[in-house]
Amino acid sequence: MRSKEFLIEKLKELSSKFENIKIRYEYRVSTCSHLVEVIPLAVFDNDDAYMSEEEKLENEFESLFPGEDIVFISEDSLTKIKDPELMLGYNQVVFDNSGDVLELIMVDGFTETIDFSSHVNFALAA
Repeated sequence: MRSKEFLIEKLKELSSKFENIKIRYEYRVSTCSHLVEVIPLAVFDNDDAYMSEEEKLENEFESLFPGEDIVFISEDSLTKIKDPELMLGYNQVVFDNSGDVLELIMVDGFTETIDFSSHVNFALAA
């Protein structure tokens, strides 16, 4: 198993154990390092159960992939995630507006229905 696959699997497990955290992951080729952002800072710095799991993951990763670095950061870090390859715990809104009429809205993590019945289309005729 490659390092990225291993880490993504382990981060999903970590996310399921601590449902109140958000995780973003990015691999940087230039430094051969894996960046893992965990928020909120209160969990990252103060939750003993989380810190224990992070330490286990870090030790396991370093023993399996000694030539690569793993860096855990949080919202106060000077290092920032620029282009996340994985996001866990974030609600995402996805919609397709490629046609003239908005046909589909999928809102992951929300169950409320959006009502477009009162929507008025102000199309202009030439």
